[in-house]
Amino acid sequence: MRFGLFGGARARGGPAGDSSAYHDFINYVVEAEKLGFSSVFLVEHHFTGFGQVSASMSLLAYLAARTERIRLGTAVVVLPWHNPILVAEQAATLDLLSNGRLDFGVGKGYRTYEFSGFCIPPEEATERTTSSSSRTRSSSRIRRSGSAPAAPSRSAAPRATATIYCSTRSRRPI
Repeated sequence: MRFGLFGGARARGGPAGDSSAYHDFINYVVEAEKLGFSSVFLVEHHFTGFGQVSASMSLLAYLAARTERIRLGTAVVVLPWHNPILVAEQAATLDLLSNGRLDFGVGKGYRTYEFSGFCIPPEEATERTTSSSSRTRSSSRIRRSGSAPAAPSRSAAPRATATIYCSTRSRRPI
């Protein structure tokens, strides 16, 4: 049996409180690794205030530099809110910097007020996730498809090595 952490830094309000909460969380993860915990998975939430991690891959990149063995996971990156090409490049970079420790999970989101904060209708979540996941998981060529505006085919760099899961399907690699 393996044990891991799930969640994120807890905001305390104001810049000083938020900064302190992040540093406390980082120290918590560093100590968890020393105690033998196998993983840490961070959530992504926006516009909630308390306890949100809105830039999970940034925080995971910092944790990659502060740790050596613990697996680093996203639970989840909400694809409808992001440019899939940028997400793929950020995930691949994080995976390289962490020496292959990234477990990259994606999903479609569910909180209406978060969608409204990005001016995205929640009804588009499934289509955006399906379209984005196919673009994000490509390790060599990324092409826009579906209802997204047409764009020329591009190579993403660096090449992604992370396993990508999508919460809209069973927990199997896509």
